[in-house]
Amino acid sequence: MYLHIGDNFSIPMNSIITMIHAESGKHHRTGISNYDAEVIYIVPEDKVKTYIVTDDGVYASGISLKTLKKRIDEFYMLLSSKL
Repeated sequence: MYLHIGDNFSIPMNSIITMIHAESGKHHRTGISNYDAEVIYIVPEDKVKTYIVTDDGVYASGISLKTLKKRIDEFYMLLSSKL
């Protein structure tokens, strides 16, 4: 399944390695600068709330980490209720 991370961007959930709270949009403060992958900004840099590290790169999303986690949790709850 796919996770909508803002604008017209959706990424496969199985490609997500980790999600990091952006702390005021300053990627050097979060440790995200240690990743060699390209950062794809979905929103302006000062509006970034979450960095999503995937197999393909790093996405800078304007959606909060709490909301993204809630979307993933809701998907898995729905999936488990159908089993």
